Amino acid sequence: MHGSHGANNVGCMNEEEPRPGASLDQIVTVHQLRLFTAVADHASFSRAAASLGLSQPAVSHQLKALRLALSVPVLEIVGRRVQLTPAGDILYGHARRILAEFEAAGADLDELKDLRRGTLRVVADTTVGIYVLPDVLGAFRNEHPGVDVRLDIGNRQHVLDRLVANDVDFAFGGHSWEDPPIPLEVRPFLANELIAIASPRRRPAQATPVTLAEFAALPFIGREPGSGTRERTEAAFREAGVPLRPIMELASNGAIKRAVAQDLGVSVVSRFAAALEIRLGILIELPLEGFPIRRQWHLFFARGKVFSPAAAAFAQFIDDARWRGSIGADVAPG
Repeated sequence: MHGSHGANNVGCMNEEEPRPGASLDQIVTVHQLRLFTAVADHASFSRAAASLGLSQPAVSHQLKALRLALSVPVLEIVGRRVQLTPAGDILYGHARRILAEFEAAGADLDELKDLRRGTLRVVADTTVGIYVLPDVLGAFRNEHPGVDVRLDIGNRQHVLDRLVANDVDFAFGGHSWEDPPIPLEVRPFLANELIAIASPRRRPAQATPVTLAEFAALPFIGREPGSGTRERTEAAFREAGVPLRPIMELASNGAIKRAVAQDLGVSVVSRFAAALEIRLGILIELPLEGFPIRRQWHLFFARGKVFSPAAAAFAQFIDDARWRGSIGADVAPG
């Protein structure tokens, strides 16, 4: 029963009222709501205090402050039981939902910290993104199956754009950018060898070494301008004083490998990109003078980046190099 003669409103003291115009979230705390619902559930200050491991005066003090903040009584004592007033009925329903949301948020955050959930966002340039990172990210997810992994693949400008937009945790690529718009942390990731490839029909696999001049005289199929592979290959030939003129430009390692396998020309690609085709006998590695060219892939992230638990775990995973054994496992040809 709400209100009656002989019923005492809890906290009807002549103390300072809250400032006018203050919103509820400014005058009521989650702690007060928790104490309020406990008292309502137990119909007793002492039993509520015991259930929370607090003293009864501490609970009474907080609920007195709650009553003053609301300017309306929410609890009353009828006989020896604590009951809700009409205002208390309204507050109780809302308080229960608010506390349930806080509990759910705490559980979600615990799952995030324990890596039972979370998202890892990665962007990479073409070769490392297609031929290396699926194995690395797969190994990471085997250790943390609750983490969702998102990999975006694009050219160097796309990779930089995603970093600058701060909508990825990490990026993978070759050399860094000159004067990037934001300061970047750069860490070595994996050695990358560039090799010359040809169709088995063009030259026996165990042939004698090919000079750069002989290679340059062959029809050359290259990556598009701006590709790191193309830039490094052209630099090697330029340093040797041998011009290299592509007869075809293809913006995909897969397209290049198919064209070379059909004996339309020769090319230079990452060893990772051609490893499967070489093992299957679809392509051969030409023993080219001065090759393989050794390059380095790097891991990039924005300096000062605040890592999520999933991102921090991935950074540690990369540092520990637990992923190395996962790269290059045989897959069935499509």
